[in-house]
This record gives sequence, C-alpha cells and structure tokens, in this order.
Amino acid sequence: MRVFYIFQIKKDLEKITKENPYMLFNTLETIYYREPDDIRLGYVFLNQVIEPIAIKDLDIALFKRYKENYFYMKYRNVHSMHDVYRKENTILTLNKTYLKLETNVIKPRFLEELGKNSRFFVCDFTEKDYFWLDSLSTVSL
Repeated sequence: MRVFYIFQIKKDLEKITKENPYMLFNTLETIYYREPDDIRLGYVFLNQVIEPIAIKDLDIALFKRYKENYFYMKYRNVHSMHDVYRKENTILTLNKTYLKLETNVIKPRFLEELGKNSRFFVCDFTEKDYFWLDSLSTVSL
C-alpha cells in the first residue's frame, strides 16, 4: 500500500519548480522528516511553500462525482473506494494543508477529480516518488 501526500503549491513557487520538481520534493521531504522538537519551524516553512486547500469545496466535488458509485463511501473528510472488481482499496483524507491518499493501485480513481487542480504536487516520501498531478492528464486514467 502506497501513501501519497498531495499539496497545493503556491503559484509563484509552481512556476519556478514546474520544470524541475526535485527541489520542491526535497524541500517538502525535509519538512516531513523534521524532528518533533522542530515542528513549529517545519510548519512555518510549510506555509511558505503551500496554500491551504479548500477542503469543503473539494469534499462536495468528490461526493457529487462518486456518490452513485457502489464502492464509494464517505465519512466526514475521509473518502474511500473499495472496488472488488478493479481490486482497488483507496482512502483519501482531506486536510487543510495536505491530502493523504493511501492506495494499492497505480492510478486510483480519486486522481481523476483531483487532477482538475494544476497546482497539486504529489509526494510519496517512502518510495521517493513525486510528480505534478496535472502531468497525469496526458496519461489516461
């Protein structure tokens, strides 16, 4: 099961790092692995890189998109897809600073709706994987 953290990057920083996302990933990774004593400093750095996510709007958009799907469930800010035919088990947790996507498939369905935002940057800190979400739009989901 892979765990992806999805951040909404500030516009100015997006323009700078769009072609070379490694610098952005390295910055977010450094913040992610900060010691608990430095958590305040990490929070200050994080706020310089990201913008808050409008989770209420995103929550409504996800619900409207998937409410008819038999395998979809929602509880508060947690959306899940447990599709036995596609063998997909995905949980998406919405937070103001990041989205947490836990999945066992390569292209979870939630990325279709999230892909509409060009400033979402996706990181898997464990596997050292990172990409701009809109880069998946060229690949069919």
